[in-house]
Amino acid sequence: MKIEDLKIGATYTRDDLKSAFGGSFMRGMNYCSRTNTLVLISKHTSSRIYGDSFVGGKLVYTGEGQKGDQTLTGQNKRLAESNVTRIPVHLFIVYEPQVYTYYGIVKLVDEVFYENKPDIEGNLRKVVRFNLVRENELQLYEADASRYIKPTYNVVGAAISNDKNEILCAQRGYGDLKGKWEFPGGKIERNETPEEALYREIREELKLSIAVNDKIDESRYDYGEYIVNLSVYSCKQTGGSLNDTEHMNVKWVKKINLGDLDWADADEPIVEAILDSLELEIADPPLEYTYYETASVSQSDREINRAVQDYIRSQQVRMNAGNKAEIAVIKYEKDKLNNLGRPDLADLVKQVSLISSDYGYDVRSYELVNGQTIETHIEVKSAKLSNNYIEFFITQNEYDKFKNDPNNKIYCLFRRGRKYNLHIVNKNEFGMQFMDPMTYKVKIRITE
Repeated sequence: MKIEDLKIGATYTRDDLKSAFGGSFMRGMNYCSRTNTLVLISKHTSSRIYGDSFVGGKLVYTGEGQKGDQTLTGQNKRLAESNVTRIPVHLFIVYEPQVYTYYGIVKLVDEVFYENKPDIEGNLRKVVRFNLVRENELQLYEADASRYIKPTYNVVGAAISNDKNEILCAQRGYGDLKGKWEFPGGKIERNETPEEALYREIREELKLSIAVNDKIDESRYDYGEYIVNLSVYSCKQTGGSLNDTEHMNVKWVKKINLGDLDWADADEPIVEAILDSLELEIADPPLEYTYYETASVSQSDREINRAVQDYIRSQQVRMNAGNKAEIAVIKYEKDKLNNLGRPDLADLVKQVSLISSDYGYDVRSYELVNGQTIETHIEVKSAKLSNNYIEFFITQNEYDKFKNDPNNKIYCLFRRGRKYNLHIVNKNEFGMQFMDPMTYKVKIRITE
């Protein structure tokens, strides 16, 4: 077998790899001198210890070394320098033992970085991490050729909390982002883990000592001239006295009020993740609006930019927000039926979205109409309310179900402080004229 015979998506044996490249293929990173190629094996089986994963169109790949700290030596160094030496790097994915699926030639993008991960004996150690993208997908990943050479900064932020459930927020005092709020932190230096960078940055900027806990979330944002990869960790102050030397302002903000600040673009998804982690309930009574038809509004550059940069993550965020909204609706419907003296019906309220998507709605509940029990089918939408518009996303199937099923309802939930506000969409007034084709993005102009 020859290298040119390999086909992306096809599966091969170890003997096939030996035949095509040469080498023994006993390791995850294999330099094959006969063909001057570097062949990477990324295992995605239950026994893997490296934690490789596909994120935002790229493979986050862990370097070689099963015990102790990894360093930029050996094949790790060879991969780190592959764009300069132009050595071809081939990637195979292992989903089943001894079955190698060919992924293609990959390129290293962004800077090499370090993370703390357990080794084969379970001891925490420093590992080298590489961002890899398939060669023929570089333009899709980078959006255009010029973006490939933009400087990319791996940045870490600290969500430092106190005993009052407040988080320390910092306002940028310089540069293009002056006046924007962010989580204090900074760039990860070479050979630093995110945790080590946080300890150093918070000590330098705020004169505080901290304990770094779990990662809250991460985001990637293209600011035009440069790209920021941001990871934010939950932290606790363990010592020192706050003395800011870097920002125009710092203040403690309750978690529920984080959304009131004007955040830097890279930090916004992290704020959303924190707010989504809060348990919310629905405020009574539902809000009533009169609908006004509005002309279709094109997506802003910012909306398009964020959607293109991180579609997978945005879908995950939307799913998490939707699940929390559904839980709030379950509580709301149960309370309503219990207050009507029908605990038997309250016990039957169910989040059917967890059972199957075949139902075509999220929550099954009940109403009492003229003494009769009516089963209702509720589609729950985590919505946005701004500038006299309710905005949410709806598919064609959901819209058809709403219009054709007399017992189908759409509940719009939008967050205000500790609670959701609820608007029940008016079936008679609502129609296609309120939709922008984003699958669809709904815009209803309203007046209270």
